[in-house]
Amino acid sequence: MDRRSRMAKRTKLIPQETRPGPSCPIAADLVDETAGRIAAFLSLGFLALVVWRGWGWGVLALAGDFALRASGRPAFSPVARTAGALRRLSGLSARTINAGPKRFAASVGFLFSLAIGLVLLAGLRTLGVGLAIVLGFCAGLEAFFGFCLACQVHPWLPWIRGRAVRPLPVGIDEPAI
Repeated sequence: MDRRSRMAKRTKLIPQETRPGPSCPIAADLVDETAGRIAAFLSLGFLALVVWRGWGWGVLALAGDFALRASGRPAFSPVARTAGALRRLSGLSARTINAGPKRFAASVGFLFSLAIGLVLLAGLRTLGVGLAIVLGFCAGLEAFFGFCLACQVHPWLPWIRGRAVRPLPVGIDEPAI
């Protein structure tokens, strides 16, 4: 038996498992990572100000901005527009990356900001500050180190969904009459 037929036989016996990871392209469009880091810094500063002051409505405004970025409409986002202008004024070069993970990160930011704003408006300041610390930590990682935590989680989502436990159909565990 020659080597090629042995290899073919061996590959049939070992099933290939699908590993998580980005399937390129994740989204059809690109975003500027440099402006994204500046936007994370601006979001972090605004979040710190409004949480320190206890302005729940301010955090809800930030949630609206995250929603605009998550929906692929950064041209309407004040934070994204300001970040782009600051990047151009500072002379930093644009570095384009796929928009999919960044949109997912903006979606996570939207959910956290919405929760923080509603919690602060409900008068639960301690819980609001705790959630703000988590969001601020993630924004700080992106702003200062270029590490997007949600972008690292994003490629794993299809794999996690595929491994999720599926509920049994209704009535299957009931005894027969």
